[in-house]
Amino acid sequence: MALTGQLGQLGQLGQLTLLGHLERVEQLTLLPSIDGVTDGASIGILGAAIYNLAADPSVLWIAGILAFALVAASTPAALRAWRSLGRSDREVSLRKVHVGEIPRVGGFVVMIGFGLVMLLGLAGTTDLSATHELFSRSPLTGVLVGALVCGLTGLYDDLVGLRARYKLLLQVAAAGLAVALGLEWPALTALLGDELWAVWLARGVTAGFLIAGVNAVNLMDGLDGLAGGIAAIGLGVVLCSAVLHGAPELALGWIAATALGAVLGFLVHNRHPARVFMGDAGAYFLGFLLTGLLLFVHPLRERVPIITLSIPLMVLALPLFDMGLAIVRRALRGQPIFSGDCDHIHHRLLARGLSHGRVALVLWISAGLYALLAALNIIGVGGWWTLGGTVLATLIVGVILGYHNLLRRLPAFTGEGMLGVRDRRRQVMELLAAIDSLAEGERDRGLARWQRLASPITPVLARLGVPGFEVRRGGQTLAGGGSDAGSWAWLTLPLPGSDGAELRLALAARLPDLQQEQLMLIERVVTLLAGTAIGARHHRPASAGGASSEGVEAQPEGAVDGSQPAAGR
Repeated sequence: MALTGQLGQLGQLGQLTLLGHLERVEQLTLLPSIDGVTDGASIGILGAAIYNLAADPSVLWIAGILAFALVAASTPAALRAWRSLGRSDREVSLRKVHVGEIPRVGGFVVMIGFGLVMLLGLAGTTDLSATHELFSRSPLTGVLVGALVCGLTGLYDDLVGLRARYKLLLQVAAAGLAVALGLEWPALTALLGDELWAVWLARGVTAGFLIAGVNAVNLMDGLDGLAGGIAAIGLGVVLCSAVLHGAPELALGWIAATALGAVLGFLVHNRHPARVFMGDAGAYFLGFLLTGLLLFVHPLRERVPIITLSIPLMVLALPLFDMGLAIVRRALRGQPIFSGDCDHIHHRLLARGLSHGRVALVLWISAGLYALLAALNIIGVGGWWTLGGTVLATLIVGVILGYHNLLRRLPAFTGEGMLGVRDRRRQVMELLAAIDSLAEGERDRGLARWQRLASPITPVLARLGVPGFEVRRGGQTLAGGGSDAGSWAWLTLPLPGSDGAELRLALAARLPDLQQEQLMLIERVVTLLAGTAIGARHHRPASAGGASSEGVEAQPEGAVDGSQPAAGR
């Protein structure tokens, strides 16, 4: 039927039918491409599919393609906007493994792209949207609301900076809100029973698992593409489960496909060397979303509750294992649980000589193998042997990477004698208390602060294996203490917000031989001298006349001063 004839009939009828929509799209696809690149037929087919989102798994590919294209195409514009706002990351950290300042706007773009495509499928009037009442009190809505709260928390941290305790508090609020909206862990509920105490215990464990998932994914965000790739693998498991279960889980499938497409679009720009990071916004958002969606995954046929319960744990085995090790080793060393270190799994693989890209690939493959074992449980092939294999593989990985040596005796920071776990922990806590006590009270900044702290910080640094230090700017020594006699090298660190001043530390040991506790305490000293809050890392660019060095430089004694870029993230 001709298009003009259709319009005439529709004018008489006073309504636009779905058939008219589709026939009009077919006519539009016959128009030639304007720029010679865009395929009009492909756009027409995609447009027709969007207008007619049927309640069928075959439409889920649309969500992935749209989210991928939206995020991949809009990220460059977001990078320009981020830089135009003057946002920069000037955190001084020996844990970094990247060079220069990389915008942390990727997570925000993922959130926006995901939200638009998700609403397109579930907030309209199509058959697909009828499968789930999006704006209602339901478990799936609880996941989306909790992920939004976590994402906004991370975004605020990326833009302004937020102390760890407040971030944790907001994560607890997000998890509690999701549980209040009806989110539960069905396998855990079936395992514990339906008594009142069991119901409340299940709710508490569910909220705790959501919080653990958020922080586990965030801790894996240490290499280009690592956290994004692991999140994509997990979302792939959720999507496969939804497709296998068919119509009852179409809304879950649409959300998983949308998130998967958005993450893959982000990875276009986040692969090594990355042009953008997801930041806390992306890590928190994806961590909560993935963990929450995994609670809906269940086998195709009835299994014992412990097998169903293990599916989310197996998918998240790698990040949860890394987070668990971080908590244990920091507690053993006397470090604050929320203080960073460079002893994560990816750091240990880098220390073994693997390149940045190879480490990410190895961990992607590892996460993929864990996800494969979980998928076997979903289709009914796996069982106790897949669960046992996951536990055994995790233990083997821990031993191979040397985490069983956490309890062995190590040299004292000064190199004099050996210390066991208890004595080393006591030493770390004493040094932390000494550094934190110097940070209390006075609010001075710059030269006055450095000169005031020079005398009391000198013995603290000496106990850290740093016999001497100095604060310099433009080749002039402004403050200092101790001596560099017998030192191996000068470690040069920029002091944030100090108009180009830098802290030079005389190291008694080689930089690669510094223990994790020493690195953490040295970062505390830098923060103390800079006069910034522990969690502060975002600053406006310095003036042209006072641009600070972005390098972290270690120079053997007698070497000519130069500029050596940081190798850290």
